[in-house]
Amino acid sequence: MLWYSPSFEAALAEAEASAGETDAGLRRLDDSLAEAERIEQRWYQAEMHRIRGEILLKRDPADTAVAEQSLQAAIAIAQSQQAGSFELRAALSLAKLYRAANRDADAHTVLAPAVEGFPPTEQFPELTQTQALLAALSR
Repeated sequence: MLWYSPSFEAALAEAEASAGETDAGLRRLDDSLAEAERIEQRWYQAEMHRIRGEILLKRDPADTAVAEQSLQAAIAIAQSQQAGSFELRAALSLAKLYRAANRDADAHTVLAPAVEGFPPTEQFPELTQTQALLAALSR
């Protein structure tokens, strides 16, 4: 059961944040990240950083710097682990942040490489969202 703990903790953190308890969600996520590092269980680290970035944005939409750092960390970790789906999810979140800040060139720069190599499929909704966002950025 310990193997799945990071994903369960991340899901609980998301649920807490969705219920308006963003600080509790962040504490849970930070504790889980620390524990995963302590026991060297890093397989879900990228996704946890992505979720952390999303919760930070939910907590304070005007303060994007820390959320941006978490999302950039998620992308870097996913790339180092060759975890393409986690990289795509983090890149999509960061591109949305950039798009909201009128930083379309940055959004395209982060998103385009993340989508390369993915075959078209409806089984991965983030891929469809990514392709739609890239099309909008190209206009």
